[in-house]
Amino acid sequence: MRALLLSPDYASHYFPLSALGRELRSRGYDVLVATGPALRSRVEQDGFGYRELVLGPGSNPGLIRAAEQPGDEGERVDAFLAATREGMIETLRYQAESRLRDLLWRPEEVTARLSALLAEVRPSVVVSDQLAFGATLALRALAQPYVSFHPGHPSAIVGPGEVFGFPALRSREFDADDRELANLWERCVEVSERFTHVFNRTLRGLNPSAPQVVSAFAATSPLLTLVNYPAELGEYRRASLPRSVHFVGASVRHEPITDPTLSAWLARPNGELPRIYVSFGSFLSARSDVLARIVDAFRAEPIQLVVASGVTQSESLPDVPKSWRIQPYVPQPALLRWCDLAISHGGNNTVTEALWAGVPLLLCPFSTDQFAAAEDVRRSGLGDVFDPNAASPEAIADLARGVLAGAAPERAALLSERLRSGAGPAYAVDLIVGLAARRRSVARAGASRAVRPSLA
Repeated sequence: MRALLLSPDYASHYFPLSALGRELRSRGYDVLVATGPALRSRVEQDGFGYRELVLGPGSNPGLIRAAEQPGDEGERVDAFLAATREGMIETLRYQAESRLRDLLWRPEEVTARLSALLAEVRPSVVVSDQLAFGATLALRALAQPYVSFHPGHPSAIVGPGEVFGFPALRSREFDADDRELANLWERCVEVSERFTHVFNRTLRGLNPSAPQVVSAFAATSPLLTLVNYPAELGEYRRASLPRSVHFVGASVRHEPITDPTLSAWLARPNGELPRIYVSFGSFLSARSDVLARIVDAFRAEPIQLVVASGVTQSESLPDVPKSWRIQPYVPQPALLRWCDLAISHGGNNTVTEALWAGVPLLLCPFSTDQFAAAEDVRRSGLGDVFDPNAASPEAIADLARGVLAGAAPERAALLSERLRSGAGPAYAVDLIVGLAARRRSVARAGASRAVRPSLA
């Protein structure tokens, strides 16, 4: 049996998919990952076979630096970061206007390359990142059955009356002028309609008999869609989601702590001081101004701080106590097990990995579905929220103390127990195996007329 996983060339997308691949391998599958060249070394270090499949102009092997991006991608990274400094509306407007260029990149080339890969690999299982829309288009054009794996908040699979990129769910800190919200809504609608039109037009050109989609942003697999998010936080969206969707809790990658100095620091007695972890992921770690404000918030507090500073240089975080730990990258899932609180931008990997570890959250969303995740965390009693562009160091410290002293740590611990006992990659692969068994049964009964015996 062979599984082919399709991922954009971004570490944040590949990480949860790699956990699924690890579980598939434990069930006897030969796992291959088709993605861009920036992730090749990670894929091979994880023990998977690598096949090149470029799905977009940019890449991110773990830390993204504008100067290292090809062509004008560096300028686009800088423009995105500039938009985040202006706030939610400007950031989401910029992202909406970027989608037409980014999300359907060279579709004919992608389809031809994927067709060749399928002929070479002959997989029995194909799992594709839901947000890799070029891969979705190619799979539909090739009539290839597949499983969707959604690595983000479930609101990114838009339902009736919703539009991709508009923050329908957001915390009170991100209220905006009605006119600004209306303008953003109109822009998101325009982009969604144009993107869907281009998607369907390209699909017709590649395969005139392929069914058209109502919304390219909501084009999940009709067979099975796995959402990397806890049902306990996202079940309220059930009525808006396709019937093929299943919440799988948290697909947490395996990455042990191998740095001996970090291991020694974690093992050192801390006098029962709370240990707080801070990370803004790969893109947003460039917001050194916000990281510096967080460091300043805790300088006089009786805590230990560990900061995954990303592309922010340690020199940009002045007067850091010697007992704290600041380094560009840490193996986040393993580190979180040693922490009492995580402060983050609200990226889906950090949210799900923290909850898997039983760690409450203090979130400062900047973009995309981070606003929805932050509000889910707050209203579930698992943490709190602040505006990264507005909160003072004193306010950040007060919120952190409130989270640590309240019910959030106990609620996070209980959720962690439920996630570990009944969710995650094992549950996701159970669903894939169950689907395969049903398709084999239908095929034996003569009811299936699938072009390829995939998922068998």
